[in-house]
Amino acid sequence: MIYPAVLFLLLLNTTAFAQTDLKKQIEQEGFKFIKQIEAPEKMTGWAGHMQQSPATVFISNDQKYYIIGDLHNAKGENLTIKALETHVKDAVLDDVWKSLENSTWIQDGQKDAPRIVYVFSDPNCPYCHTFWQKARPWVKAGKVQLRHIQVAVIRDESRGQVATMLMAKNPQQVFTSYNTNKGQNKLKITKNIPADIAAKIDANQELMAKYGFFATPSMVWKNQQGEFKSAQGMTEDLREMFEK
Repeated sequence: MIYPAVLFLLLLNTTAFAQTDLKKQIEQEGFKFIKQIEAPEKMTGWAGHMQQSPATVFISNDQKYYIIGDLHNAKGENLTIKALETHVKDAVLDDVWKSLENSTWIQDGQKDAPRIVYVFSDPNCPYCHTFWQKARPWVKAGKVQLRHIQVAVIRDESRGQVATMLMAKNPQQVFTSYNTNKGQNKLKITKNIPADIAAKIDANQELMAKYGFFATPSMVWKNQQGEFKSAQGMTEDLREMFEK
């Protein structure tokens, strides 16, 4: 979890915001309010997150000021960490899962499979092909659905190959055939990538970077207890990812 280390104090013009709900304005700036928390006198405190980074906001009751950041007492104790852990952690993880759901991915497995695993993969990643092959027993048994989020991070031609898959009439069929042959039958490289496809590829790569992944394959899933798990690179034993 990343907590803001610096307090930002914003002085607002009294007249300009006399008729404005400051909370709504902060929401428009991207902050998601989750839970009201203890605050200094004449202020109202909220725990929430800004672009999936947990944070607290304290709004003056006269609607003239707000502070985004941690609150410390006279002893130097951080009073916001517990609030963030208690009220925001699960909300952020839920938002992360929604972001993955809303990304552009290729389905691999049955829709009603009990375990969903998101996989960031590159067409030129040999470890991605190995992962695909080793996952077949669970996928074919209907136990796992893999959602392959295609990125282009290994070679220059990766971007054009990802575009080719996403533009295909049946991306799943093309992806399956490509991995069945372990990437030996090279995909056509699309040179003039349509703007909407380019935007999807960019969004996938931004998501990968945002969550701190730098290698392919990178996987995200929820275990049987609903806890978030992640891994980077090829894993020898897939049972923890697919069964536990």
